[in-house]
Amino acid sequence: MTKNTGKPSEQEFERIWNRLGKSAWYWRVVDAAEVRGRTGKSGFTRSAPSDYVVAHDGIHFAEVKSTQDDTAFRFSLLRTKPSAMAKMIVTAGGDYFVYIHRMKTDEWFKVPFSVIDNHPKRSLTWPELKEYKWTLNTPTS
Repeated sequence: MTKNTGKPSEQEFERIWNRLGKSAWYWRVVDAAEVRGRTGKSGFTRSAPSDYVVAHDGIHFAEVKSTQDDTAFRFSLLRTKPSAMAKMIVTAGGDYFVYIHRMKTDEWFKVPFSVIDNHPKRSLTWPELKEYKWTLNTPTS
């Protein structure tokens, strides 16, 4: 199994939104990997609240995560500072979603951060995530 860098899932996330043309817009938040890619050396960037800001039926913050786990989405994949900012955004009335790409089945899930934050365990199983299946990624939608 190859190492999961997350980049292919982020690229697919962008392709999904691009298919909607002018009815959707996203902005990729600058991170350390982008600075390294542009300059060829490590650069400092402040922690960002999410990977993307998306406008489609309103505006929301979007964190994109991918996993090869057979049983669940583990919350350990979420970084501490963005999660703390997500709590502040939700408390202030903002919308924040974690988009989970289950790589083995090529399924996507759009989970409100509050579901993750209020969950009693440190993971959500695939059956628990079924109601959050994201269907915008299908070619017919």
